[in-house]
Amino acid sequence: MILISIFSMIFLTSLTGTLIFAFWKLASVMLERFGEIGMIYFLLRIVLIFYLVPVVFLWMVWWGGVLDEREAGGLLAVTPLLIKIAKVLSVIWLIGFLVEVGKYMVQRGTRKVERKISMPGGACSREVAQRVGERLHIKKKIFIYELQNCKSPFVEGIFKCRIFIPPEIKDEKELEMILEHELYHHRRSDLYMKKLCTWIVRLQWFNPVAHRLVSQVDIWGDSFCDLHMCYGCLSRWDIKEYFRVVIKYSEEKGNSNDSMYMGKDRKEIWRRMERMRNLKTQRRMKRVSALFLIVCFAMASAITSMAAGAGVENLYKKAYDASLVQVKKAYQELELEEFTRERTDDMDIVETDEEVNLDAKVVNTYTWELKAGVIYETGIFWATKGDKIVVSIAPSPTNARTGVGLDQPDGILRGVTSTGGYSYTFTVNQTGIHRVYAENLENKTITVGVAVSR
Repeated sequence: MILISIFSMIFLTSLTGTLIFAFWKLASVMLERFGEIGMIYFLLRIVLIFYLVPVVFLWMVWWGGVLDEREAGGLLAVTPLLIKIAKVLSVIWLIGFLVEVGKYMVQRGTRKVERKISMPGGACSREVAQRVGERLHIKKKIFIYELQNCKSPFVEGIFKCRIFIPPEIKDEKELEMILEHELYHHRRSDLYMKKLCTWIVRLQWFNPVAHRLVSQVDIWGDSFCDLHMCYGCLSRWDIKEYFRVVIKYSEEKGNSNDSMYMGKDRKEIWRRMERMRNLKTQRRMKRVSALFLIVCFAMASAITSMAAGAGVENLYKKAYDASLVQVKKAYQELELEEFTRERTDDMDIVETDEEVNLDAKVVNTYTWELKAGVIYETGIFWATKGDKIVVSIAPSPTNARTGVGLDQPDGILRGVTSTGGYSYTFTVNQTGIHRVYAENLENKTITVGVAVSR
């Protein structure tokens, strides 16, 4: 059940993030017309939050209550259709996640090998890096490495900034341009975002939009660096000259690792260059309008999350109602004969604290592993004379003999017994504190799913 809960949380979080990403995509198209690259990148960071925080899952647990362990866990245990689907999907997700982690370990090993075969940058590289670092107010030490077979410079490391450059870079102006681009990524904490994105992809490997998120972080992170290089830093770099260097040192790369490359896609580099050229003639958005758009985006994201939570909760309840037909077939209301017996000290009774809420939105359910001859009881609950309490049980193995009943206020156990799955309606004949119990009548350990409702 833990695996199912983890998968449910990740799936619902991925759903929410995808919906917010769609809003961001629409907003980015409009903002790009005004040259608001910084705002596009800022809103993309907000999208990232919705891919990380399980908003819908928390909504369903805290507000809807339908994924509460007491209710949903046991519900799945007594509805075979739902539990089978959930188990299969959870196992498939786990396999995919382990494959992604395996790929990550291979990439990590490859990167370690690259570090070992790389050579520390020369005196010129270190001097230029120090000069650029001071200009960008970077206090951490910067490590420069020359790496054979590396065409596109890249930066990596959250705590230790490492920049890898091709050994053939001899022009000091080109070197300064490259190092400033990469160090600006470091200063803007783009590597934190990239690290989070790559783990989002590993956890949500089944969602193609999550992969799209990583590419957008690359694209707009680079565009934000382009903005700094072409219009910031005292406008030292000419647009044509800067992009000539970017194209010269570009290389087709995937986006699954944690590094930020200077250029990975020639077509995207041309789009970045066109974006910078258009900034000269684009009319900028007023600050008030920009703030209004941010507020609208935040509100739309919150409303979408709540709507998604309510929608998933509704779908869950419909699935429950549909599977309830199967439950009724599995738990036949048999003509069983009630019996009573005194509760004695020699009985092996385990009193749990598991709550019974007869006003719950769905059936109260429990999954217990019972040793031979052991009786498990729920937590206490209040019942009034004349109340109807339906108790259902599903044992594993399915032909096991069990007993269910009520532990009454006067210490009398009142119950029924049968084999397989069955349901029985008890009419309360005493007002006071009760418990529901399940008993293993086999000579071996069995697992039972117990459901309690009015």
